[in-house]
Amino acid sequence: MLSDDYFYYSLTRKYVILFGNLFNNITIVKKNSDTGAEIERFKVPLTYAQKEKYFIRLKSDPDLQRGIQTILPRMSFEFTGLSYDSSRKQNSLLRTAKANNASRVASQYMGVPYDLKFELNLYARNIDDGNHVVEQILPYFNPDYTVTMNAVPAVGFLKDVPIVLDSVTTNVEHEGNFDSVRYVSWTLNFTIKAYYYGPISQPKIIRKAITNIYNDSALQAGYIVRINTASGNNGVFKL
Repeated sequence: MLSDDYFYYSLTRKYVILFGNLFNNITIVKKNSDTGAEIERFKVPLTYAQKEKYFIRLKSDPDLQRGIQTILPRMSFEFTGLSYDSSRKQNSLLRTAKANNASRVASQYMGVPYDLKFELNLYARNIDDGNHVVEQILPYFNPDYTVTMNAVPAVGFLKDVPIVLDSVTTNVEHEGNFDSVRYVSWTLNFTIKAYYYGPISQPKIIRKAITNIYNDSALQAGYIVRINTASGNNGVFKL
């Protein structure tokens, strides 16, 4: 295999949870059209599921009488794929490190950049309910929203993860006769600018360096210090 060192940081799962947590506290408020007084307030449900599942569910139960799980509006999201992003490639020799004890560190090469694609779907009975939700999302993405994440706790460095809103589309269901119940859906496509990390090594900490420094009158004028770093390998430095 590529490496004899086992490693697994559940990074894809962490990115999925990170994305879902962004939208799990959206609330809708219903008001009296005459007085403006609040009538009802409820949180919009969010689940991980494919868009097609909800369309099938709505069409099989258009009157939504089979349980509370089909109350609209509601949202679903799914992870749709990933691709390598060469524009964010860093120097392959860069490392990050965290001291484990007085003699060793946890060291790891910088991550490999990948773009993770997500799709957020919103289902509503009318356009106004959908707009109620969408308007609580759009202002935060200009065009990205950045979250700080501790992806690999063993190393312990924090990484800013931008989440970019790529597109927003709306679909109004017109199928059926005039007695059929209409529903409206929104699809929001996002990209998470993520990183994947390799195994962690534990090299020893460099705690001691031996260097001989002395004056050398034989050097050129202006150069008065020679540093011997190894036999036959002298460096000349100007003060």
